[in-house]
Amino acid sequence: MWDDEVPTRKRRTRREKEMLHKAQKGRCMYCGIKLPVSQFHLDHRNPLNRSGSDSFSNLQLLCGPCNTRKGNMTDGEFRRAYKLTPARKADGPPTKRIPQSQFDAVTKKRAKRRRKQREDDWLW
Repeated sequence: MWDDEVPTRKRRTRREKEMLHKAQKGRCMYCGIKLPVSQFHLDHRNPLNRSGSDSFSNLQLLCGPCNTRKGNMTDGEFRRAYKLTPARKADGPPTKRIPQSQFDAVTKKRAKRRRKQREDDWLW
């Protein structure tokens, strides 16, 4: 396999998605919202294009907003960026729901910091 090639995704069965749903107690791994299995997005903790595997242990269920926000970040990067419990200490999704407004506030701060950094880099 070439460095720029991404492994092919394995088609997941409904049963596998239901097993993840049960293991996560029907909650998003990041914000803790409860949803039916059909409304969750299947996500790779470590993205395939960043050397992640397509194994079942690398999968998690996320709500749409959290999956979009995570993008190409690894699970650890996302948890650090949004000040969530580190994966090694988290025994599952949060028991109390974290409002999306909290994630939005952090996203805005990160964008502002990146803009400032780009401006500073441009001045040099």
